[in-house]
Amino acid sequence: MRIAVNCLRLDPSFVGGVNTYTRGLLEGFANTANGHQFRLYASDWNQSLFESFRHRKNFEVVVLDERTQSLRKGICRAALLSFSQKVYESTSNLVFRGLRELMDRDADIVYTPSTFLQCFNSQKPTVLSMHDIQQVHYPEFFSWPRRLSRRITYGLSARRASFFQASSEFTKQDLLRHFRCISADQIAVIPEGVRVEEFAAPVDTTALRSRYAIPDRFLLFPAQLWLHKNHMILLRALKQIETRRGLRIPLVLTGGKYSGASKVLGYIDDQSMNYVYYLDRVPFADLVGLYQKAAFLVMPSLHESNSLPVLEAAAAGTPVIASKIPPNEELARVLHLNLFDPLNQEELEVLLVRLWEDESTAIGQAKYNRKHITRYSWDSSAAQYLQLFERVLKAKP
Repeated sequence: MRIAVNCLRLDPSFVGGVNTYTRGLLEGFANTANGHQFRLYASDWNQSLFESFRHRKNFEVVVLDERTQSLRKGICRAALLSFSQKVYESTSNLVFRGLRELMDRDADIVYTPSTFLQCFNSQKPTVLSMHDIQQVHYPEFFSWPRRLSRRITYGLSARRASFFQASSEFTKQDLLRHFRCISADQIAVIPEGVRVEEFAAPVDTTALRSRYAIPDRFLLFPAQLWLHKNHMILLRALKQIETRRGLRIPLVLTGGKYSGASKVLGYIDDQSMNYVYYLDRVPFADLVGLYQKAAFLVMPSLHESNSLPVLEAAAAGTPVIASKIPPNEELARVLHLNLFDPLNQEELEVLLVRLWEDESTAIGQAKYNRKHITRYSWDSSAAQYLQLFERVLKAKP
């Protein structure tokens, strides 16, 4: 089977999210290829993300001229201002005709890991990872141009993709509720994975503490400063704990500055929370060390399709405090997670204090999760993808 993977929309400056997902899945494909051929389509701009695959058996990296790609993307952005799916579809199919023909010629299946299709008239079966449709639940978190873009591109992708991958049963049902053109048998639920060996490998955390001037014991929240990540409920809970109990629980934040940055960093400064350490983006090796050193991972997100940090923390031997949202509840069937209502600050405060003062529980949870995290490997996810691709090829047009 020849599989084209459209990686052109991956941003090399972005850390985490779809980049982590794509690279992890490609590693899984490399380990489970079983004779299948993978052709990765990248650009001058992001080809560095795929350098390690250039010499892997059964892999080829095709680099397209970024100058022409940028022009084509610009034309498509202009077409969005028509407010018409039909105009956008025609424009996208026209400007990306060469790319579509290239992928169609060299593949049996075209897979897109980055949420929506780039063109909508492939002559080969297409599989799409539409990771989430957050915009229908929290439209206020998006600017109007972004809402317009998502409405048009997601709607077209829902109609034109042959099959879909969802990272959780929640995501599958969400897609079915909001896109009536998709049928249940078009969606395969394939959980996200984690490279357990990378997060379990020992790291010199003493040097890490010195480099970032962080305390010996802390909570860790590794997430871009997006609004849906819900940083504020955690910060307010920690401040209330300090006010009511005189207990200052250190928190380490990592991640780039996005839509929630001014609110998060402003609150930390206004409330004199010098026990909160914002490190911005950190190298991957340092992130692994932070996972291993943290007393708990805290993930208070309002919306996720699944949670890579939860899996990464479990692999690193770090117990988890996470929001009680459907994807985390699904993970809690396998892993031991401490869940709370992401809108209930009082519940979070009680949970934080109880767990912070009970190290024996943390040790037991970490041991349990390390034993069970092997269920979530990228090799396993890749094998399920290959089964999906085989099913797609056997399906009627």
